[in-house]
Amino acid sequence: MASPVSPPPETTPTWTAGVRRRLPFYLLTSLVLAILAGFLTFRYLDRLRSAALPTAKALVARQDIPAGASIVETMIEVREVPEAILPAGHLTDPAQAVGREPVFDIVANEVLLPSRFRGAAEAALSARLPDGRWAMVLPGGWLVSPVPELASGDRIDLLAYQGGQPSQTAGLVVSDLAVLVFVGPADNPVQLTLAVTLEEAKAIFVSHVNGFSLLPLLRPQED
Repeated sequence: MASPVSPPPETTPTWTAGVRRRLPFYLLTSLVLAILAGFLTFRYLDRLRSAALPTAKALVARQDIPAGASIVETMIEVREVPEAILPAGHLTDPAQAVGREPVFDIVANEVLLPSRFRGAAEAALSARLPDGRWAMVLPGGWLVSPVPELASGDRIDLLAYQGGQPSQTAGLVVSDLAVLVFVGPADNPVQLTLAVTLEEAKAIFVSHVNGFSLLPLLRPQED
């Protein structure tokens, strides 16, 4: 008796098996395409943003920098900043600031200006005033003693005393005033230009017209 004929072995994979084998390839391709689409979308939106908001290079503080500190490259960086908020004359190159000392404290992310540093005498005095301060000229004749040797950017206190009163009544009338400019010898100037608030200016003026003697005290430089 003849034996039954066996079906020939299958040599062509089924459609389902082929899809199963190709599934990792399809998933990887989809992932790559999704990443590429996201990158291209980001680039497109970034170009639209740049076109809508023109920017320019500016030198910016990366951290808070105290007055008198010597600037090093790690403290500053060049960034693209919207032109609409950039002040005139801003610095654009680290070489313009490295090694220089700010006259006043600089805060992180502040755009750096030449007027913020020592030796910027060419800048307008109003541009060198800290926020919320006015410039006041203090005549040397209002002081009862020579001033300790000064440099622009130093800070002084003024001790007030009225003749004939107990010594306990002497006290500071204003403190921590920044010296912007002085005229005359550094140890005995004819006048001092100070950065003051309106209340500090009033306290100095009232002390003088009421006959108080004003003694200048040079504050130590903070670390």
